[in-house]
Amino acid sequence: MVLTLALTCLVTPRVHARADPQAGAVQAAFDGLLARVRQSDESVDFLELRRSYADSDAYSPYRDDAEESMIAAFGASDYEGTLTIAREILARNYMNIEAHIGSMLACDALGNAACAAHHAYVARGVIRSIAASGDGRAPATAYVVVSTPEEYALVRTLGVEVLSQSLIRADDGHAYDVLTVRDRDTGQESQLYFNVDLALAATSRILGLR
Repeated sequence: MVLTLALTCLVTPRVHARADPQAGAVQAAFDGLLARVRQSDESVDFLELRRSYADSDAYSPYRDDAEESMIAAFGASDYEGTLTIAREILARNYMNIEAHIGSMLACDALGNAACAAHHAYVARGVIRSIAASGDGRAPATAYVVVSTPEEYALVRTLGVEVLSQSLIRADDGHAYDVLTVRDRDTGQESQLYFNVDLALAATSRILGLR
């Protein structure tokens, strides 16, 4: 719960190695951007980073099983343990937003301002990048995401709870996750649209389906 609230204030091993002859260049581009992110480079284009991530061998569409342990550790005020688990997750996938939020909170609790600021920078950069891609109110203005975890990271910043999720293929040829949500304050229900073309393409690639 605390990890969820923190977002309002602001992996698994790869399954399949691809045979794309341009894979080396793609991976190098992602690695270069990620190196800059690790240095908290404010000039990083997080849209470029996210797209590069979806094309890289680092991509994972799955939730890391260790996230539950990380959340439990934080709930038990075990901040050192939280940070240890978060670092293990990030060693597998530095694009894991939940691990950055967990690290931010743990570092803040431990009085490590520099550490907290870095992880806030990463989570904020990713979420702002998603939010800037649309308003989610219709397919034409859908948020563009590269993974399902990105959808839920953004949703938690909007003060709504997810009631249902469905995948549709619209007449425009694009694929969308449609989330029916309810406003936590007003109780009003609405739908949010997420363009998942990049996520589906990346998942198909790592599963060897294309």
